[in-house]
Amino acid sequence: LIVHALASAERRSCEEKGVMQRDVMPLTTFVAEDVRQLEVRSQYLIARDVARMYSRWDKLVPMSVSSDSGSSSDTVRFELYADDELKQRPGWIATNPLGKSTITFSIELPYEKEGYAVYLAILRSYKGMGTFRAEVRDYGDDSKKKMPPKKITTKDIDGLWASPISVWSDVQVTGDDDPGCTGYCEVTVITNPKVNGRDGNKVKLLTLSARRCSPSAKPGRKHHS
Repeated sequence: LIVHALASAERRSCEEKGVMQRDVMPLTTFVAEDVRQLEVRSQYLIARDVARMYSRWDKLVPMSVSSDSGSSSDTVRFELYADDELKQRPGWIATNPLGKSTITFSIELPYEKEGYAVYLAILRSYKGMGTFRAEVRDYGDDSKKKMPPKKITTKDIDGLWASPISVWSDVQVTGDDDPGCTGYCEVTVITNPKVNGRDGNKVKLLTLSARRCSPSAKPGRKHHS
């Protein structure tokens, strides 16, 4: 099924002559520039999931409502439940067509100037999905939040794609060349109103993870064989 979906997506991409109407399943993978970059990208320092996948389970638990950025009495919360047919894959889910559903998670890592790349794993599907904004607030070594965040990074994400398959998908929220998290940071997801013409506005979050940044090679850098 997955191979068929990949082949279908590639064929449609050729037929549409490069015109992208919405996100499709990526057909390429990351290519490391050196061994160190490959090692860094394969070593996640945290991986918090809604369901147990390995013997060790770091559960994905949101911060309390009182700690959420921008929370108010009319804020609609995400709910944790399994919506698949077999009821085996839970997630933090929001479906409000008006949007404004919000949830916040924290990341506690040692302060590191080079920073960490933050990822959200979401459900992507060809029907019923909505859009949202992910915001990462970086406090660095100020875990008590005595000062405003040093940096705020935002990314608009769409759960809908053209491939006829529903699977989890890792989305990199903060970059490698411009770190958006250097220690303690908070990740907030806020859903948008339903897009006209869509048959739903579901956002499903599965995993929050982070690894050390691996900046790309600087211009003029020499590679030695």
